[in-house]
Amino acid sequence: AYRAAEQTVPIPEYHTTETNRTGRGKTQKITPTSTIQKMVDRSAKRAEGKGIGYDRWASMHNLKAWSKTFMYLQEHDLLSPDKLSAAVDAAGTEARDARSRYDAAAAKVTDKKAMLKAMDNYRNTDPVIKEYRMIRKEKDKQKFYAAHEADFIINDAAKHQLDKLGVPKQLPKRKDVVAEIQSLISEKNECYNDYREKSDRLHELMTMQRNYQMAIQPQQPKHRRKHETEL
Repeated sequence: AYRAAEQTVPIPEYHTTETNRTGRGKTQKITPTSTIQKMVDRSAKRAEGKGIGYDRWASMHNLKAWSKTFMYLQEHDLLSPDKLSAAVDAAGTEARDARSRYDAAAAKVTDKKAMLKAMDNYRNTDPVIKEYRMIRKEKDKQKFYAAHEADFIINDAAKHQLDKLGVPKQLPKRKDVVAEIQSLISEKNECYNDYREKSDRLHELMTMQRNYQMAIQPQQPKHRRKHETEL
């Protein structure tokens, strides 16, 4: 049944922030824009059995990570825990809204591609259906149907899909649908780029919030509790 349908060339689709094509056609990954890394919980790592060498590295790593975090928060007036938390919440809302727009755009592309495929299948098998209707003798019709059963199955599935998608009986031109799909793919890629930007922003703020909590969280109460236990 599948072989009876004409194979069409797929419409290229890609995300511009995910990949970058080089001159030789290979795919080159784009590194994240954020340079602020998470600070390491040195106490937890020591409890896991990490040695003094790792602890020294973690100390320098945390110093650099906190330095970049502090400079950014100071520059953007986010040193207040409340302001930083509000910024994280706002970034989360923006990222979720951007994801919703991307999902909606992706759904449009999927539906339009399904429509194009159904149109192709219907048009490719329609001549067989018309030829079948021209046959007068029932015996010849049965013989013809048995020889072209795959075409009838594909044609019925295509009509069902077109009805499901609300396509009018007067099918649009294929080139118009292809142009519409390409336009929707461009819109989808723009939505994806916007989502990735806002998602990266959210993760960057969450990283800085975690670093802030690790650096600012007072350690003295733990020592007091230890002394109280010893007393």
